[in-house]
Amino acid sequence: MADRDFNVAIITPRSHWLLPSVEVIEVLPGWARYMPYRWVQSHAKRGIEQAFLACIDRSQSPRSAAAYLWPDASVETLRELKRRDISVFREQFNCHTGTAKRILDHAYQRLGVPPAHGITDETVDRETQISEAVDRIFCPSPLVEASLLENGVPSHKMLETTYGWDPARLSGCRKRIPSGEGITAIFVGAICVRKGAHLLLDYWARSGVKGRLVLAGEMEPIIKEKCADLLSRSDVIVLDYVQDVGSLYRSADIFVFPSLEEGSPLVMYEACGSGLAIVTTGMGAGRIVRHGCEGFVLDPYDAPGWIAALRLLAEDVGCRRTMSSAAVERSQQFIWNAVAHRRRQQVMDCLGYDG
Repeated sequence: MADRDFNVAIITPRSHWLLPSVEVIEVLPGWARYMPYRWVQSHAKRGIEQAFLACIDRSQSPRSAAAYLWPDASVETLRELKRRDISVFREQFNCHTGTAKRILDHAYQRLGVPPAHGITDETVDRETQISEAVDRIFCPSPLVEASLLENGVPSHKMLETTYGWDPARLSGCRKRIPSGEGITAIFVGAICVRKGAHLLLDYWARSGVKGRLVLAGEMEPIIKEKCADLLSRSDVIVLDYVQDVGSLYRSADIFVFPSLEEGSPLVMYEACGSGLAIVTTGMGAGRIVRHGCEGFVLDPYDAPGWIAALRLLAEDVGCRRTMSSAAVERSQQFIWNAVAHRRRQQVMDCLGYDG
């Protein structure tokens, strides 16, 4: 978001990128910046919020400054910012934890296992306190907005936004998965209950589609346990973290993502930018995928709908190509520079500046 008339300072434990137009303040000392983060996490947490407040104090016009907080910022720091009359913007990168807990409790109950999402009543209460105190909340999808409304956050605090993608990150021509008979459907992300991996494996098996389902990401143990038979199928390929994710997108025909709870997953922007027809949920679609245009947006538990969509995209090359072209065209609106420009203007509007 940095611009000639919009200075940006980032306070972070460490940075691995050069950002010439931004002031980057690394909290960790030099000796700790290249160590595994779990070893130095407590050291970073102790210093980052103090450094943040000090940076606000050093700004030329503290009263015209704005604080942009990631969700794990403490209530104490937020209260201190408000005491100093600083406008506070918060990033709501997933649904409100109250909504997420409700959705995920139900999902684990359907599987007949105890919830493993880690969201407690105390977590929800903390988020409610923070939502009450901040001035504005960036909401990357309609369902994120709905989750805030469900938990009592007034609509006037919400800023409609999106995330984006970087074409350079997907550059290249190599394919990770060799071409084969039938279609290649890919899923990228944590292979977990929250992202509906168990549902996807079931729908793929029941569809009878000829091809391969490729899942790339870290797998939750309950998925490995409950879906062992489906994972052992010859037409299912499981990969760990993929460094060159562009090579995976280039290997695919469609992108499948039955997420139960999200904000606006970055992989969706990248899949559209890579020209893949999409099958996802409202949580996965965010503001980029429209039902019947770039793909199909379905209820995660709509088994007949998912199976029909998989079969249609497998059999109808014309439909696949039409949705592919629409996805590429749509994705151009969400390249990071364009997203950043819109966000910068939103912040300036909220602060009362013309720009």
